[in-house]
Amino acid sequence: MVIVGLLTNPASSKDIRRLTGLARVIDVEEKANLVARLLVGLGTAPGIRVVAVDDQAGLVRRAARLAHGRAPVVEFLDGDIEGTENDTRRGAAELAALGASALVTVGGDGTVRAAAEGWPEAPLVPIAAGTNNAFALTDEPTVIGVATALAVTHGGAVAFRPTTAVAVETTQGDAVAVIDAVVVTDHWVGAGAIVSPDQLVEAFVTSSRRTAIGIASISAALGPLEHGHARRISFGGSNCVRAVFGPGVVLDVPVASFYDLPVGSEVRLTENVGLVALDGERRLPAAGGKVRVIAGPRVLDLEVALSLG
Repeated sequence: MVIVGLLTNPASSKDIRRLTGLARVIDVEEKANLVARLLVGLGTAPGIRVVAVDDQAGLVRRAARLAHGRAPVVEFLDGDIEGTENDTRRGAAELAALGASALVTVGGDGTVRAAAEGWPEAPLVPIAAGTNNAFALTDEPTVIGVATALAVTHGGAVAFRPTTAVAVETTQGDAVAVIDAVVVTDHWVGAGAIVSPDQLVEAFVTSSRRTAIGIASISAALGPLEHGHARRISFGGSNCVRAVFGPGVVLDVPVASFYDLPVGSEVRLTENVGLVALDGERRLPAAGGKVRVIAGPRVLDLEVALSLG
């Protein structure tokens, strides 16, 4: 049997950005429906066993009932549920130890980040169910399930493309960001999300897709980014770029300068005050901070995976 790991985040898509912009809210029933569609897609190939981390909302259990008879067998890892991103980190590490052939996450960019911290080299299938989804796949979950099934049953390591990430070290801890690490002027974590360009000091961004939102949208406005690189952006000054800062929020953001860094580069933060936000959420004090550009997790390429069938 081939193992596909499954991590869901019932708290995603419910942060403050639904009040400051026009961000969507995905309720528990819709997330369960989304996961059920994924399971139906996974069920199109024989020999797949789904191993999931349970969650306090029972998303996967509801999904398994909805997809009953059309889905693979779903089992759950042992262990207490905290209801925090530690569940995601721990679950990812345990699924790596089990030898899972793919790791599916259902949530936003923060969910992907926590999974990557638990299993840095994971073959990821990130399904968008968050506020900002600059990293996750936004395609129909049934199609993603079919593509994942083909990738794991047809020796499809080629179906997972490499990505770039940034590792952050400060005097208060270490972390990894899959899309961006951003220094902000705030001194309190508060609600976590970045809601105004006035907060921005500098950013390290691994994406320049024009379809992305948030800090990645600012990077996209500055031009393409070569694979295996991260872009360092300093904010301020009189020159602005227009970006989709969040759902329903288009802003002109002042950018002072930018340059690109290849994998292996290590630089110190310009500012030692404020906080570092990781993939859109304020997390660590910036004191003594440095950033390294590293290889990120591998992510499912739908077109390549579907061509294996």
